[in-house]
Amino acid sequence: MMKRDIKQIKINKNYYNKYTNEVTQIKNIYKFPNCEFLHIGSTSIENSLGEEIIDILVIVDNLHEITNFDEKRLNNIKYHRVAHNNKGLISYCKIVDFNSMNYDVKLFIVQKDSKVYNEFIKFNNYLLENNLIFEYYQNFKKDNLELKNNPKEYFKQQKIFINKILKEEK
Repeated sequence: MMKRDIKQIKINKNYYNKYTNEVTQIKNIYKFPNCEFLHIGSTSIENSLGEEIIDILVIVDNLHEITNFDEKRLNNIKYHRVAHNNKGLISYCKIVDFNSMNYDVKLFIVQKDSKVYNEFIKFNNYLLENNLIFEYYQNFKKDNLELKNNPKEYFKQQKIFINKILKEEK
């Protein structure tokens, strides 16, 4: 199996239509739990460094509402579970190439008002409202680009970085 092709670019096109199309597709899944959706990540912020991957925060009232039936229904529209770490987060990716495991949309399913939900919302708001934190995060991405070929290590460092920001901004 090939590794996922990772390219970091400056996001300068509008991904809103793709985001809304994905949300509509998910909302149309038969008996899918009621949820809220929020466009997060690089494609939600103009001039951000990142990949051309739509990140969607899916907010449910109860994380346990996402059952095996929902997973199968998500599979039907090309989403596949990539993580369920028992820490209040379930992740799915819309795979566009199974050989390279490239994807163009990632869902982060969280329970409303949980610690994980609050962290996503706070950090996203910091990026949108605080230019200094935005630039600091852009520099983190530039400085750690070589880790993109080791996604596990990159996400570990990203989590450390985000936790540091959340702690400093309390």
